[in-house]
Amino acid sequence: VGDDTTNPIPSFVGNTINKVLFFRNRLSFLSDENVILSRAGQLGNFWSDTALTVSPVDPIDISSASDYPSQLFDGMEINTGLLVFSSNQQFLLSSDDTVFNPDTVKLRVVGAYNYNTVIPPISLGQTQAFIDNSGKYSKLWEIAEVRREGEPVFAEASLAIPTTLPRDLDSIAVSRENGYVTLAKLGEDILYIYKWQNSGNAQQPRIQLAWFKWKFNNPLRYQCIINDQLFILDTDNFLQHVNLKQVTTDPSIDKDGINYLLHLDNYTTVANGTYDAATKKTTFANQSDWIDDVTSPNGDLVVVDSDSNTARVGRYAKCTVVNTDDFTVPGDWSSATLNIGYLYDYQVDLPKIYVTKQTGQNNWSHDTQSSLTIHRVQLNLGKSGLYETTLTRVGKADYTE
Repeated sequence: VGDDTTNPIPSFVGNTINKVLFFRNRLSFLSDENVILSRAGQLGNFWSDTALTVSPVDPIDISSASDYPSQLFDGMEINTGLLVFSSNQQFLLSSDDTVFNPDTVKLRVVGAYNYNTVIPPISLGQTQAFIDNSGKYSKLWEIAEVRREGEPVFAEASLAIPTTLPRDLDSIAVSRENGYVTLAKLGEDILYIYKWQNSGNAQQPRIQLAWFKWKFNNPLRYQCIINDQLFILDTDNFLQHVNLKQVTTDPSIDKDGINYLLHLDNYTTVANGTYDAATKKTTFANQSDWIDDVTSPNGDLVVVDSDSNTARVGRYAKCTVVNTDDFTVPGDWSSATLNIGYLYDYQVDLPKIYVTKQTGQNNWSHDTQSSLTIHRVQLNLGKSGLYETTLTRVGKADYTE
């Protein structure tokens, strides 16, 4: 029905489609500066049934006209509408009426922040997040309180690590249930992780914000999170996974009524070692079915006795690989079934501690000039096992315990 004026051709025809979305029971295309939605309930139908009236189910084709070039690359559905991203602005597609139709729909600017078009925006549950790589380093931004009226709140989640996230990140994954965002630059072996914890209190919604990074044995080809597990595909084409929360299958040791986790990469079990009394070493032969799979480990290969019925429970020994198929361990380990894997370094750097005092309802001042003597610090590290602390003291040598 109609002609090119009363029933125009969808604007994505002849242009590149940057993203395909599903919104309000409509198929949506982001193409150039336009958001194009199909007829409601008729995915793929981008034409009106009549040129005489406007129907609530008619297709929608709206432009994000702005003072800046606003080619749209991605979007995500939130409770107030469709949050759409260009390379340097954010828009909200919504309706002021209860009926979402071509007459009531609006596409308005809600932010003017740079956006990394390679990485899609993600939902953190209560907020939305996206990556900005306009400067020398990348930033993680969070958006909160996006409404049809009023300005949303933009907060830089990576403010505490301004020079840590590299430019041109190209992979992101999120676990909202466990409060994890993982960021990576594929082809490198570092994974940058943002950890948060919600309190459920509207006055103080976040009780933890933390950043840390994991170094893997090989550079990454791909990473994703599925069912509380982080999956990593490395350049050796091996798929590995890391549990984001403790499960019953994680290796552990029970000693004196306390359960200790075993922190080993690429762990498995070995048994039936042969002890040589002359060399005082135990040899485990024909291990090529797994030992060849890990080609360039960062840590030391060790065996750990996890049998609580033995006197050496919890003890470990470093292994020496022989001929790529066998390995030896100092001492007699022939009568036990052992956990074997690679140790990895775990390091926490605590920041400087200053005296603080509250100067207002939400304001605090920090005394950075005075000399501060700390008498004792108590650390609660959970199921960590043996650890070492180093205290860096001004004017004195480091103290290690």
